[in-house]
Amino acid sequence: MMVEMELVEIVISGTTGHQVIFLQEKEGSRNFPIFIGLFEADAMDDAVKGSPHTRPMTHDLILNCIRDLGGDLTGVYVDELRNDVFHGKLLVRDGNGETIRIDTRPSDAIVLAAKANVPIYVAEDVLSVTTKEDDDS
Repeated sequence: MMVEMELVEIVISGTTGHQVIFLQEKEGSRNFPIFIGLFEADAMDDAVKGSPHTRPMTHDLILNCIRDLGGDLTGVYVDELRNDVFHGKLLVRDGNGETIRIDTRPSDAIVLAAKANVPIYVAEDVLSVTTKEDDDS
């Protein structure tokens, strides 16, 4: 089962070298962190803020390829946690209306979700081992 989440925080640290994002359940209080690379954190921050670039960046290229090949990014999915590493999928609807799942790093998927304004989903079994309840709810 897929649970819709939202990106609620991006932490970029120049001093510790650790970047982390926090996803929170859209219709609930569960949340969890994902540690990501600096490039992905910067790209995610730019995507959320809508910062323009003069030339397409890598994530723009991916979206352009999907669209120019007749597809639509309909969502992204964090579907597995294996050996403390998250795994994800892009959910792409092709020209025939079929959904294709494309393997990706969740950090890249979430950048694309922010750029394309599509939902972020996480598998219930991933949530059950990674999340905590938000005490402020």
